[in-house]
Amino acid sequence: MASPLDGIRILEVANWAAAPCAVAIMADMGAEVIKVEPTRGDSMRGTLRQAVLAPGQENPDHPFQFANRGKKSIAVDLRTPEGADLVRGLAGHVDIFLTNLMATRRERFGLTPEDVFAVNPTVVYATFTGYGESGPDASKPGFDTTAFFSRGGVASVIPGPDGAPPRFRPGQGDHAAGLGLLSGVLAALRMRDRTGEGQVVEASLIATATWTLAMDLAPCLVDHRQPSHRSRYETVSHTMEAYRCADGRWVQIMMAHPDKGWRRLCLALGREDLIDHPDFATARARFAHPRMVTETLDAEFARRTLDEWAEILDEHRCIWAPVSELPEVVEDPQVRAAGAFETVHHPTAGDFETIAAPFRLPGTDMAVRGPAPEVGEHTDEVLGELLDLDHEQVAELHRRGTIA
Repeated sequence: MASPLDGIRILEVANWAAAPCAVAIMADMGAEVIKVEPTRGDSMRGTLRQAVLAPGQENPDHPFQFANRGKKSIAVDLRTPEGADLVRGLAGHVDIFLTNLMATRRERFGLTPEDVFAVNPTVVYATFTGYGESGPDASKPGFDTTAFFSRGGVASVIPGPDGAPPRFRPGQGDHAAGLGLLSGVLAALRMRDRTGEGQVVEASLIATATWTLAMDLAPCLVDHRQPSHRSRYETVSHTMEAYRCADGRWVQIMMAHPDKGWRRLCLALGREDLIDHPDFATARARFAHPRMVTETLDAEFARRTLDEWAEILDEHRCIWAPVSELPEVVEDPQVRAAGAFETVHHPTAGDFETIAAPFRLPGTDMAVRGPAPEVGEHTDEVLGELLDLDHEQVAELHRRGTIA
């Protein structure tokens, strides 16, 4: 089977999560990826909580493995003129140049679009930033906590305790934004192949946040109103709420049509009397008595365990899901059947699972190609193959600290 990106070579000058995870999917699709790291390594290496392993078992830095599987690594000090020259030279031998360096650093290192197009007029030049490439704050650094969740507005529509902003888990905004970057790069690659001309792609955390919030932001563009936060006892969408079962587990109900969904839910609960009850029968009536409706449903769901409700809700064709904790997600047979995980074969840590790309291409050879590289694992190989540097030249660069 063919790989979708066979024959495509990518030069990644990026760290942390969003841009590297987009490139990891392209590596899964068969692209050759050369990751340029500082001589000390990508900032993400070893910074996040690791899995608990058996005594004596090597920990292969699982979050880094996820975002950098199947890549080659060269370690170059871009702060030196020689190091910047090396990377610019490598840019002349790739199809895609992708970076999350801030604009000031791209200028300092001679890696602006103009610099790269000068050595490779047909390259796809992709940038990923916190706030975009123009505007008063384009030069500000940003992580997903700041640019995506906070300034992008996501935190404002998810209430936290005591009115404080919620605390988000690492990488959630980054990984969503990485998919936007991936889409732009693939579209630009297609355009490059049609026109023979180089293309520029720009993606950012803040633009991804607005896309993510489209259901709330689209009306806000018209009325400039902040969506209200409602507690469970103030909800107007009782058929789209979560309820606690007898065993303490939560079940999420999602019946989008309020009145048809209400009838079906009442039948599942064995409360046919609520279907035509004047305080419950219509969405308008339930809107007038939200606490009473919620308390009634809470009492009904508290009568049975989640497993018991699962059978009943399915029987009545209700749309629902358990609120799963992560160990349950890992073991969920449907998650596995959907292809959410793939096995990495690591030379020293053995086999372990990581998260697969969120889509499949049946009939192609799309798969995790291997583990993430060690820092600079392929420096000598890449410089020799692409830039024709001999052993003595590479050794001299090592001696000067330009490469590692």
